[in-house]
Order: sequence, then structure tokens, then C-alpha cells
Amino acid sequence: MVLRALFLLFLLFPLKLLGVSPPEGALIRDAEIEDVLKSYINPLFEAAKLNPKSLHLYIINSKEVNAFAMGGGRIAINTGLILKAISALQVIGVLAHETAHIADNHIIRGVDAYEKALLQSLIGTLGGIAIGLAGNPEAGLGVLLGSQEFVKNSLLKFSRTHESAADQGAIRFLDSLGYSSRGLLEFMEILRNQDILPGQFIDPYALTHPLPAERIDAFRAHLSQSPHARSHLPTELEESFKRIKIKIAAFTQSPGKTLSQLKPTDTSLLARYGRAIVYFQSSQIDESLKEIESLLKDYPQDAFFWDLKGQVLFESGKIQQAIKAYENAVKLRPDIPLLRVSLAHALIEGGDKDQLEKALSELLRATTEEPDNPFTHRLLAIYYGKKGETGLAALYLAEMSLEVGDFKVAEQQAKRSLELLKNDPTNHVRAKDILQEVKRQKALE
Repeated sequence: MVLRALFLLFLLFPLKLLGVSPPEGALIRDAEIEDVLKSYINPLFEAAKLNPKSLHLYIINSKEVNAFAMGGGRIAINTGLILKAISALQVIGVLAHETAHIADNHIIRGVDAYEKALLQSLIGTLGGIAIGLAGNPEAGLGVLLGSQEFVKNSLLKFSRTHESAADQGAIRFLDSLGYSSRGLLEFMEILRNQDILPGQFIDPYALTHPLPAERIDAFRAHLSQSPHARSHLPTELEESFKRIKIKIAAFTQSPGKTLSQLKPTDTSLLARYGRAIVYFQSSQIDESLKEIESLLKDYPQDAFFWDLKGQVLFESGKIQQAIKAYENAVKLRPDIPLLRVSLAHALIEGGDKDQLEKALSELLRATTEEPDNPFTHRLLAIYYGKKGETGLAALYLAEMSLEVGDFKVAEQQAKRSLELLKNDPTNHVRAKDILQEVKRQKALE
């Protein structure tokens, strides 16, 4: 069974065809993980006088321990870093450091090539997925992995000149929030201990974020006089960290490895959550649903448990039941666009007229809150295709293709929509805008 809640940025249909979990280096999306990480980053952005709405968060499925900042409020974090960390305080410390890079314009001043390398990788990833959608998943996966290998090599060249300044910025932001910088020090010490290993075993974070003794000493000196040195995070932040850590492990590790860490007699929330996901990954649907139902009995107001239930039901072909689960998730967390997109996907699969119209409503609201999600635009194309409105279907296919960097298809579909939408001035203009953007992007290339 494949992952859907943790889905590749845009789609994971190529992985469904291949029958595997997300490959190393793939971009993933998950409503709960993103919500938790944003709850860490948003206060840091506010402390840095950055607009939280400018945040673009990328989560990369990679065992490598790494995180990096880019221009435009972009922060990327590997799942390997989350799995390596012991506490939310450690992850927040790392994210504070990356926030400081953005706040101090380090990227704009010194690492244009770095950012271009990452964005090229993102486009390569999305382009690979688009190829898979076109009916060649093996070729698509090859493009995806190739682009990630490129960025892996390119990112290690990141300039090291601003690290100490980012450390000081992180300290300021953490202090202003009443958080201890102890977590960042602890994480750096974990990584420094790896310096004694052969080079191939050193985590990339330690290479792109050098850890000289004086930097660690500076953190220790600050903690020795900081009033927040022994401060602890609110319990809910640490508990949310434990949840996303077990979720990532269950979705990305081998089922046997995860189950070996979860005793059958352990009835804690985390153990049940982990087992529910592992059983789902192993196609043991009844066992997975049993664990989820036990969680919902104890935590009926938890949107992400309902989301997981919807996912399991959807993947096992129980579409109408999945719709009800997703509706509960959206009702509990109406502020998360990804949940609406999952509901809309199930509604479209449901197929009747009323469900199609409700899917449209959910998708339009999702695009308002998250306008650049290609999966949303693909679902809108499917909706309009089912309605027989081929001009709008072509327009949304053009939108989707533009966002994943497939400029050839974007141009073809935009031209097609121009022919079909002659009597729709608003969407006619949008099709022209897409063509202009394609022209601009080609000129940049």
C-alpha cells in the first residue's frame, strides 16, 4: 500500500503505479506535519518581523539530516532531521537559524546559485511526476531521482560565511519568544560528534552548516546567562513533535522496523497511531481501521485521525465512507486547504452530481487559501472535464503544467483554452497570462 497523506508535492500517482513508498529525495505534503512545522516557524517569522504568510515550506523525504533557507520565505527541511532530533526544541532551534538567514538577506546577498539549484530540483521533481502522469511512471521516477541527485551535489556548495550571524539571529528570536536556545546547542553537539566519522557518514547539515568549536562555545556562553536557559516549550508543542516523528517513521521506514519499536501491548496514542499507519502500508486495512477507531473513540475531535481514516478508506475503495471521514476532518480544521483537497478528491471519485458540485466548492476555497497547489488545479481540470466544459479543463491543465515546470504542455493547453473560451473574457485573459509566463520562463532558461 502506498502513501497518500504524505504525498509528493503535486501527486503520488506515479508511486501508486510503482507500488512503493516515497523515494529518497522526494518532496512530500502532509496536512498534519505541515501544520506542526508551521506552528514552530510562524512565531519565529513574527519575531524576525517577517510575514508568516510569506512562508513556503518544503518537506523532503530524505534520511540525510539537513535543512536550508532560500529567498522568498522558503525553508526546506528533510525528514531525516526530524527523525534525528530528540525534541521539538531542537527542531525549533534549527528553524530559528534558517529564519535568521532569510531575515538577514543572506540568501539574496550571497547564494543565488544555491537557490537556483534547489528550485531547479523542485521543478525537476514536479516534471518527473508529470511524466509519470502521462503514462510512464518509470521514466518519471528517473527524472525525479536525477534532479534530487543534482541538488544534493549543488547544495553542499552553500556559502558558509553567514553561519555565525544566523546563530546570533536565532538566539535573538528564541529569546524574544521566551524559548531556550538549548535545543539548537544540543542538536549541534549531536552533529559535531559525527565529525570523527569518515566523510561519507557525516550528515550534510554538518557540511553546509559548519560546526566549529567557537560557535558551540558561543551558545554555551549565552545559555550561561540567559533567563530562558532552562525554559521548556508548551507541552502541546512537544507532543505534536512526537506525533509527526512517529508518523514520518511509520510512513517511510520498513513496516517491520517500525513495528519492532511498538509493543503490541502499548496502548498509548503514539503506539496506536504508528501501528495504524504501518498496517495501512502493509495492506492490513481491517487492522489499521481498528487502531484508528480506537484513537477516534478517545480523541473524536482530532482532525488528523479523521484524515488518516479517510485516507485508508479511500485507498481501499470505500469512497462514500472516506467522504464522511474527510468531512469530519474539514469540519474540525477548516483552515487547512490540504484537507479540503483530500475531501474534494473523494467527492469527485464519488461521482454523483451533488458530490461533484460540493467538490468544486471545496476546490475553489482551497485555491483561495493555497493558490499554487498543482494537485488542486488537476482536480479542477477533472471536474470541468466531467462537466463537459473542455475550455476550463484545458485552462486548469495549463495552470497545473505551468506550476510543475512543464512549459510545453502549459503552452499547448493555454492555446487550446484560448480557442475554447472566446466568450469568457476573464478566463481568456488568464490563458493569455499563462502564455506570457511560459514565454518569460523560457527566456530565463
